[in-house]
Amino acid sequence: RTLYTSHEDDDNKDNPPVAAEIVTADGERVECEAWWENGGQLHRSWLKGVEKYGGGSFESKRYLERSNSDNDSNDQDLLVCESIFHPNDPEREKAAVTWRFRRAAAAAVAGVE
Repeated sequence: RTLYTSHEDDDNKDNPPVAAEIVTADGERVECEAWWENGGQLHRSWLKGVEKYGGGSFESKRYLERSNSDNDSNDQDLLVCESIFHPNDPEREKAAVTWRFRRAAAAAVAGVE
């Protein structure tokens, strides 16, 4: 899959989020908006019109974070992916998950499995 996004400018007036229809990993056709913020340091996207999970929208944020774990003598950038599900039903709470990824080669050098 390819997700297209606008580039960021100071006020985002000239580069509104790119909107497209995509197919999710669950096989649903949904509307997607994607754009950059914070000088290209934060990528955001929304998948709207999701019917699974009771209906709602997925908000995603992706950015690099510096690792400074006590177990990691080789500080490095981690790719952080935050995903928040916003249900249509106001009685339901949001669901959120955050993943942190590091390069496999860097993990092997640091002795992390």
